[in-house]
Amino acid sequence: TLLKLIAGKLAADSGRVVLGHHSVIGYQAQEFSELLNDELSVFDAVRQALPEGASTANLMNVLGSFGFSGDAADKPCGVLSGGEKARLIIAKMMLESGNVLVLDEPTNHLDLESIEALNYALTLYKNTILFVSHDREFISSLATRIIEIEDGKITDFPGTLAEYEDMKKSRARKR
Repeated sequence: TLLKLIAGKLAADSGRVVLGHHSVIGYQAQEFSELLNDELSVFDAVRQALPEGASTANLMNVLGSFGFSGDAADKPCGVLSGGEKARLIIAKMMLESGNVLVLDEPTNHLDLESIEALNYALTLYKNTILFVSHDREFISSLATRIIEIEDGKITDFPGTLAEYEDMKKSRARKR
């Protein structure tokens, strides 16, 4: 629900959501397969995401980083697995003009190879990524700031998951 509020997909019951100046959100929901046209090739689906007038020169490099090298770029979206569709949606989001990726459980429905490809591609993204995940390895490999919401209380910690867990253990020992 919080991610939907941030992405503008859900209206707040009270209060308001204020984004940073010039923030443009790219949002991936947990259920995303309907976001692709089954008739389009992988290449064409991603090309559509490019801002108007943008060059397609770097497109194959981006597709390759998401595991769509060579002939895989010609596959119709309709034959892709769930993991391939997830990677393609995120590739599209990265090419769109957004500067904040909001990902809701991005590793759901992905096999290990797809998670690794997604993880690698996200390490190349130089803007903000806000995600919810229960995949500890995924969190550990990407997160540089942890925001935990528990019992209506928000804890904002600038650091890795391991550092956050160490801080929580230290606090627990002091009690």
